[in-house]
Amino acid sequence: MDVSDDVDKEEIAKLIAEYGSSSNTSWLEFSRYKIWTADKDIPPSTFRPIQGYLRSDPYIFAWGNPLLSDSTALEQTCLEFWKWCKAQKLKLVWCCVDDRMEKVLGKGSKFGWSTVTCIVEDVLDPQNVVELAQSQGGGPEVKDFKKNIRRAGREGVEVREIKSDGWKDEEKKEVELGIVAWKEAKAGLQLASTSFQPWVDAEHRRYWVAEKDGKIVGILILTSIGGGQYQIKNAASFPEAPRGTSEFLIYSTMRHLEDEDETSEDGPMFWDESDSDRARHPSRHEDASKTTSRSQSRASEDSTASDRPRRVTVTFGISASDEMTPVDNVGGWRVSWLSKTYKKVVGATGITKRGDFRNKFHTEHLPMYVCYPSKQGFGIEGVSKLMKCLRQ
Repeated sequence: MDVSDDVDKEEIAKLIAEYGSSSNTSWLEFSRYKIWTADKDIPPSTFRPIQGYLRSDPYIFAWGNPLLSDSTALEQTCLEFWKWCKAQKLKLVWCCVDDRMEKVLGKGSKFGWSTVTCIVEDVLDPQNVVELAQSQGGGPEVKDFKKNIRRAGREGVEVREIKSDGWKDEEKKEVELGIVAWKEAKAGLQLASTSFQPWVDAEHRRYWVAEKDGKIVGILILTSIGGGQYQIKNAASFPEAPRGTSEFLIYSTMRHLEDEDETSEDGPMFWDESDSDRARHPSRHEDASKTTSRSQSRASEDSTASDRPRRVTVTFGISASDEMTPVDNVGGWRVSWLSKTYKKVVGATGITKRGDFRNKFHTEHLPMYVCYPSKQGFGIEGVSKLMKCLRQ
C-alpha cells in the first residue's frame, strides 16, 4: 500500500541508517519521494519492506533497492511492488539498484526484465585517501589533489567537526546562506536525486565545516547507512572559499575517520574485499551475472565474506558513467537509441563531472543498474519523465 501521507518519517530514517543504502537516503526528502510499504509481512525481513519512488504519470521510478532486513525477501518484495504498480496502471522503472537486485530482476529470473548500467557507486577508503595525500609523485589527478590540499592549508583553511546538537544559530545561518550562494553559482540544467538540505535527519548525520578567518566556507555531511557505513551526503565549498577547500575538507574528514578507526576495536564502517574485486574486475563476474545460478554464486561469496580482510570505507553515493552499457535483454536499435539519448543527456547536463572530481580520491566504481519490464520498454517518454523528476 502507498502510505506516503501517514509514513513514520523518524522510523524510516532509523531503518535506513541501520539497513539502507546511499540511494535510500534520498527518500528522506518526503516532499519529492513517495513511500510504499508492503501490505503484509514478507519473511524473513523483520519489518514490512519499504520502497521509495518518484512519480510522474504514467511512470513510477523506484529509487534504490527496497529497504528490508534480509535480502532473501527481495524477490517477493519486488513482486508485491510491481503488482501494486500494475494495479495503479503505472509503468515501473527501477533505478540505482545493486548487482544483487539486478540478479533478481534480470535475465534468468522470474521477472526477465531488461537491465542496463549507466551509473556507479563511488566508494572510497579513508586510509587510501590519507596515504594518497602523503605519497610522492602520482598522476595528474593525484598531483592536483595534493596541490589543492597544500593551497587550502596555505590560505589558512581549517576543518573541524560540529556535533549535530552543537550548532549555534549563527553557524547554521552561515551554512544556509553558503548553500544558497553555491546553488546560484551553478550554471546550466541541474539533475540530482536529492537537493541540498543540511538539517534533514540530523540524528544520523555528522558535520564537518571548513573555515577561513572564522567564517564557514564549506561543509561536508556524513550520513549513516547499512552495514555500519557512511555516505558523504553533501560536500561543498562555497563561492568565497579559497581554491582547494573541497579537497582539503574531504581529506581532513577522511583523516579524522581513519584516526578514529585506529582507536576503535571494531571500526565504524566496513566494505568487503569481494566488492573491491568486483569494482576493479567486472569481467570476472560477467558470466556469473548471465546465468540462472547467479544467486547461488553470490550466496557462496557472502558465506565466505567474513573470512576476508575488511577495511574502513565511505561512499560518495552514485554518479553517472561516461556511457550506457546493456546488461540483460536489451539489443538492436533499442541499445543504439538509449545510448544516443544518454549521450545527449550527458552533453546537456555535464553529469559526469561529479565522477571526474571523485576520481581524485581513487574511488572504486561499483556498477549500479536500471531495470524495467522488457515488454514495457523505456523510451523517450520515460526518459523525459525521469529527467523532469530529477530536475533541480
